[in-house]
Amino acid sequence: MNDGPGHLGGTLRYLVAATHWSLLAGSGLIIGAGVALVARWPEALWPVHGTALGLMVGMAAVAVDERCATVVDASPRPLWWRTAVRSAGPLALVLFWATAHWALRAPLPDRLDVLILQGAVACGIGFGLATAARASGRSEPGVTLAAAAVPLVAGAALARPFEPDLPLFPVWPHEDWDRALLIWTVLGTAAALVAARALWRDARPRRNPGVTHRPDR
Repeated sequence: MNDGPGHLGGTLRYLVAATHWSLLAGSGLIIGAGVALVARWPEALWPVHGTALGLMVGMAAVAVDERCATVVDASPRPLWWRTAVRSAGPLALVLFWATAHWALRAPLPDRLDVLILQGAVACGIGFGLATAARASGRSEPGVTLAAAAVPLVAGAALARPFEPDLPLFPVWPHEDWDRALLIWTVLGTAAALVAARALWRDARPRRNPGVTHRPDR
């Protein structure tokens, strides 16, 4: 029996219902405007790029939030399936981030690979941490993560602490962009592992503590 169309329809319905489309679109416009401002005045407004990255972290985290967690978590759909469907929003945000940087690449630093990777990893960190929190039973961890991530990342991009050794937000050509590429790659890998471990643990069959198994006599 082929239930492909029905399965696809259920996936699309969940995607439409679960994704915060208006919030995602508004965030995309703010991020696009931020990248455009940085491209116009890169030397003066480069911290805005970090603010946009903080917004990427926050929006990816909010994408995991489940307002009806009590009902949905008891449904037949496992958390890994719901998480995979919800990843469409952050993936769209990463695509928009990459497109904006590609379109405005001329005045930006000549390391588009690092700039685009920063956005992808920022989304991965927000999505990964929120996914781990959801797997632990929290219903809406993304709101809390977003409230912390935006000012934290924006402040770090402005202050740039330990920048010679940990160039998270390189600006000038003489800075170590290759090390920045390595750091962001490690951060992205760590975020993916955190999310994968949480989903794997959630997918494991749980023992019923009320059932005891006696050895055969």
